[in-house]
Amino acid sequence: MNRTSTIRCLLGALVLPLAFVGGCAMGSANSHDGRVESLHPDARSEITEKVGSPITLKLPGNAGTGYEWVIAGDLPPFVSQRGQSSFVPNDSDKVGSGGDSEFVFVARKPGKGVIRFHYLRSWQKDARPARWAEVELTANPSGS
Repeated sequence: MNRTSTIRCLLGALVLPLAFVGGCAMGSANSHDGRVESLHPDARSEITEKVGSPITLKLPGNAGTGYEWVIAGDLPPFVSQRGQSSFVPNDSDKVGSGGDSEFVFVARKPGKGVIRFHYLRSWQKDARPARWAEVELTANPSGS
C-alpha cells in the first residue's frame, strides 16, 4: 500500500464516522421536542399539558388520496400552532404510503378548549369531511 492510499484510508476512517455522528446530532424534520399524542379519527381525546410545553398531535392518513387533515375552525385563544402541519409517511420509499399528519401546538397561558380536525380534500369546495377528530386541551401552569 503506498503512502497516498494509506492517507486516503485514514481520512476515510476519520471522516465517515464524523459525518454519521454529525448527521445524527442535527436531528431530522421528524424529530420532536415535548409530548407526542396520536389521536384516533372519529373520536374525542382529552389532554392536559403544562403551559409553554409543545405538544405534537398525530393523525393517521394517506396523502396520496388527496385527503388531508386540517384544523377546523379557530384554535382556542390560549393556543398557538408552531409552524405548519407536516405529513410523515410510514415508508418514504413507497409512493402513496400511509403515514401521519403532525401538528405542533403550544399553550401560551392556562385555559381549556377544543381543537377540531377535519380529514377532507381541501381543494373541493363545500366538501364534507370524510373523518373528524377532536382534542380537549387543558393547559395548566404546572402541567398534568
